[in-house]
Amino acid sequence: MPMPVKFTAAEFVAAAVRLVVAGGPAAATAAAVAAAVGAPSGSVYHRFPRRADLLASAWIATLRDFHATFLPALDTAADPVAVGVAAARAVVAWSVANPQPAALLARYGRSDFIGADCSPAVRAEADALDRHLTEALAGLLGRFSAADRDRVLLAVVDAPLALVRRSLAAGGPSAATVTLAGEAAARLLAPPAGNTTTDPPILHNRDAKL
Repeated sequence: MPMPVKFTAAEFVAAAVRLVVAGGPAAATAAAVAAAVGAPSGSVYHRFPRRADLLASAWIATLRDFHATFLPALDTAADPVAVGVAAARAVVAWSVANPQPAALLARYGRSDFIGADCSPAVRAEADALDRHLTEALAGLLGRFSAADRDRVLLAVVDAPLALVRRSLAAGGPSAATVTLAGEAAARLLAPPAGNTTTDPPILHNRDAKL
């Protein structure tokens, strides 16, 4: 019968996330990941023949986990302002529950992990995640006027991430940070006082590039 798997790919990826947060992407070498898990280096290479794929998997796993919280907040038929507030809160709430992955997303971007040296399958997986996020945000943007686009993205993405980044220096975000993100989004998304007219809503474009 087959030997039980002693070290899983998920363990190596989680170790890579911790190493990146502690020392940057360059710190997540195969040898360092193996040492962090207590595995021989060969076990890492067996699951990730390319170091680039190991590093990319740290980004992909983190982003996928974030999407599991953030995308459902966007995918509702509620009032668009309420959806935006819920999404902003979701960004910070996920960060409270996942401080290490949140630090990775707050400090780095896709280009730090996904490059030409990654395998085609890994790049395709990263592209699919980006596409899902783009489509979900486009769905929310389509419920506001074209003139509100930047304000919506500020409320739902930029401001919550800025709160997370700032809070990381003070021990990480808290429940109070979640509340603040929601309050900020509510103010940003509320119609301007005295404004009784709106532009026609932009059409939802599944191929929109944010």
